[in-house]
Amino acid sequence: MKVKNLWRIYVIVIVLCVIAAVCATIVFLRSASADHNTLDNLITFVVTILSMLVALLAYHISVKTYISIDAVNAISRMDGNVMENENYRTSIISIVRKFDDADKVSASNRLIGELEKKFSGNVTSGAKLADNIQQTVDVIVLLSFIVRRKNLVEKSAEDFNSQVINRFDRLLDRIENKVKDLEQMSEGSCILILESVKLLRAVYAYQCYKSGEWSKERVALLMDVRGAMLKNSISRTVYYNYMGLMYLDKAMISVRNFLGEASQFDVLSIDAAKKMRRASELKKNEQVLIYLREAITDFERAAKTIEDELMWNAFIRYNMARAQYLLSLILDLKDGKWAEAMDIAVDYRFKLSMMLNDAFGKEDVSFFQRIFADELRLAQLMRIRLRIAFGMDVEISEELLDVGDDELLNLTRLKRDILANGGDLRINE
Repeated sequence: MKVKNLWRIYVIVIVLCVIAAVCATIVFLRSASADHNTLDNLITFVVTILSMLVALLAYHISVKTYISIDAVNAISRMDGNVMENENYRTSIISIVRKFDDADKVSASNRLIGELEKKFSGNVTSGAKLADNIQQTVDVIVLLSFIVRRKNLVEKSAEDFNSQVINRFDRLLDRIENKVKDLEQMSEGSCILILESVKLLRAVYAYQCYKSGEWSKERVALLMDVRGAMLKNSISRTVYYNYMGLMYLDKAMISVRNFLGEASQFDVLSIDAAKKMRRASELKKNEQVLIYLREAITDFERAAKTIEDELMWNAFIRYNMARAQYLLSLILDLKDGKWAEAMDIAVDYRFKLSMMLNDAFGKEDVSFFQRIFADELRLAQLMRIRLRIAFGMDVEISEELLDVGDDELLNLTRLKRDILANGGDLRINE
């Protein structure tokens, strides 16, 4: 029964009731004129009319009940939602095309505004809510390009950071409220949605922690996510990638503490490699080794989930290479795994940048297109830096030392470290 046709059925039922009431009235009037027992006829007439009214009321209640059940089923239905799709992939071309603003502020406002619009209305179905949440997971990595480190930006940029964080925090609250509404109707259908929302909250907490906006205690939110339950390939990848980043960050903190360095000390710098080589006892530090091995394991799990995906492999392989580098440096391993992983990361980022340039051109590029170009330069500079730190021969061209727009705000720092500590670094003109 379709709700839009329900009024026709009501009209028919009411017409039938009116006809029945008219017939009953005619019978009552005729019998009353022919029979002087008017009281019995009146009672029969009243009972007949009341019976029809009760029947009409019962019909109305049953229809309302049916509509309510049907509406709940329609809202809570999860058939075909992308959270259960193990072959789901992020369309980076569509994302960059959609958010094609040239400056960071416009691109940020457009991105968050689009997400706010997705969760502004009432929940129409569980599947639609799941799709919208998954699309938010798809672009969560872009927020790390918007919220910058406090020590690298000016006061105006700090204010913008706070504005973005407050907007996204309110958005997450809105998403959680909508999930609670859906959970009241169908608790069993919300398990994947609840874990995905917890993943969003945890990843965002980590990004804010790395930007210096939040304390490290919130990073533990990742431990609350039951990542093994996530069926969507991108959600599983995001979970394992950020778990790996969390362990890598803990390993770096442990190395700093062991060396007695301040929090600003860059463990991946060339100077840090010299200090770690001199600290022979570092290889016996089980805490550092456990964190690094856990990070590598999680990065491997993340990469295994999406072997054919371009954007996420570009991030994951880079993170894996850094973790393997630290482990190789501390244990003095010569297997070359970290160098191979970094070469793969650079290759993925080169392909991604080339694909974006082919799709959108190299002139009047958008903010996010510049970001991915800088991500390629970051990996290239980091590869040079780590090879120098590891004592490997490096020969590069002047072009590779071009920091471009430096949207990431740390390419210049890497270049400075390379030139200051490169020793006999050979640069081809």
